[in-house]
Amino acid sequence: MTVCDDFDLAEDLLKGFTRSAIRTKVLLSLKDGELTAADLERSLGTRASTILHAVKDMIEGGTVARTFRGYRLTNLGRIQALMLSRLLSAIAVLESHKDFWMKHDISAIPDDLLVDIGLLRDGEIVSGDPAAILRTQQIFVSQLISSRSIYGVSPIIIPEYPKAIDTAVKNGAHVELVLTAPIVEIVVRDYRDILENLLTKENFELYRLDADVRAAFTVIDSSLSLGLFRLDGGYDIGQDLICTSPGAREWGMRLFVHHKKRAKRVTSI
Repeated sequence: MTVCDDFDLAEDLLKGFTRSAIRTKVLLSLKDGELTAADLERSLGTRASTILHAVKDMIEGGTVARTFRGYRLTNLGRIQALMLSRLLSAIAVLESHKDFWMKHDISAIPDDLLVDIGLLRDGEIVSGDPAAILRTQQIFVSQLISSRSIYGVSPIIIPEYPKAIDTAVKNGAHVELVLTAPIVEIVVRDYRDILENLLTKENFELYRLDADVRAAFTVIDSSLSLGLFRLDGGYDIGQDLICTSPGAREWGMRLFVHHKKRAKRVTSI
């Protein structure tokens, strides 16, 4: 079957989502568990008669079932609700930071993570004049130093970061870094003593990526910091997406593992 065939098969269902806001909201409201008619009325802010009419159609359609207390989703309804919730979260992310996603190179993010971009819903764009950017970097360096875990991928280098990583490792943090080949060479040349010492530590791992990657990001204890390259090819040091939700951190770790699998461990220089 082609994608067009899939659309023809799903067209009526998709129209149902857009044609009836009540049915869609009932589906989403029941995603987390059984609700009574009164619960639905409070959640949707709609008259009970209107809700019950929609629920009747959903029962006939096989997405909702009656219970002793009220209503619950069937297996079919739960799957639809989860997929719809993921889509709505992704749309919210794209609408909230439209310029960020339109004007940057997203080639470093694999399709399975683009599909889950809704996990970044709590993100905020940090941007501003050079002084503000410098303050943001200083704050991030202090967070690195105090973190218990650091996972990063980078095709760029910021002078303050090697010493911050060294301090974090000395403080007991578990650190794994994936650096592109040119950055590994710069670190070997300019920070050789620091790197030689780090490579002797059990809580430090360095990986060399012999491929281009158009993103620089770091996952620490409770946050993800994501920077991307502009479409003109230059790294956008003036904008970072900062996310602090558990889901965003999970998303960042999946992205880290994706690039780590493509890299080779560096054990000596």
